[in-house]
Formats: sequence, structure tokens, C-alpha cells
Amino acid sequence: MEIDGIMIAKIVLLGLIHWMLVPLALQALISREHVIGGKKAPWAVTIIFMACVGSLLYLIFHPQLEAQTQAQTERRY
Repeated sequence: MEIDGIMIAKIVLLGLIHWMLVPLALQALISREHVIGGKKAPWAVTIIFMACVGSLLYLIFHPQLEAQTQAQTERRY
């Protein structure tokens, strides 16, 4: 699979947007007096590591998606 410059730019842009929103979410979490569940630490961990989990899931399932895309491309031609 060949990754072009536009795809790389999209990935970088989405990553930057995500990491700009993380501090805002953490600041909002800290400023709240009460949160669902009563404890802020699990929420902070969830906010920070959700991107990592999403990236790992993508990397785990990506080969299957790549094979499907190649099969569809071959059927067209």
C-alpha cells in the first residue's frame, strides 16, 4: 500500500487536533467538583490513553482491511 502526502497530512492533522483537545478535556475534568463514578483518575487515564487504544485497534485490524481493499480492486479490473 502506498501512502501519499495527502493521507499523511490528514493523519498528522487529526493527531494534532486530538492532542490539542486532550489538555482541554483534562482541564475541564480538573475543574469539575463532581464526576460520574466519583473518581477523576480513571477519567484522566481514559482521556489520555483512548487515542492509544484506537491506534492499536487500527493496527491490529488494518491487515484485514488491506486484504479486502486489494480484493475489491482486483475484482474491478
